[in-house]
Amino acid sequence: MNILYFIITFAILNAFISIVYNKKFILSIIICLESILLNLLFFNYLFSLINNTNILNSFSLFILTLSAIEASIGISLLTLVSRDFNNNNINNTNILKN
Repeated sequence: MNILYFIITFAILNAFISIVYNKKFILSIIICLESILLNLLFFNYLFSLINNTNILNSFSLFILTLSAIEASIGISLLTLVSRDFNNNNINNTNILKN
C-alpha cells in the first residue's frame, strides 16, 4: 500500500508543478486542477477502505461534487474567453471585468 500512497502523492505534486509552469493557458490549469481533485478522491477512498470508516466515503462524494463544479465553471470561463478573444490565454480574463 505504501507504493500506492507514493504514486498518488507524486501525481498530486506533479499536477501542482504543472500548474506553476503552465500558468499561461486556462485549459492546462483546469486539467491540472481536475487531476489534483481526482487524485485526492482516490487517496481519500483508499484511506477509508483501509481504515473501514464510512465518514470518509461521504467526504469523497463531497470532493467529487466540488470537482464537477470546478469543471463546469472552468469550461464556461474557457468558452467565454475563447469566444470573445479567439484564444485561451489567461491574461484575457482581466479584460472580462467590464
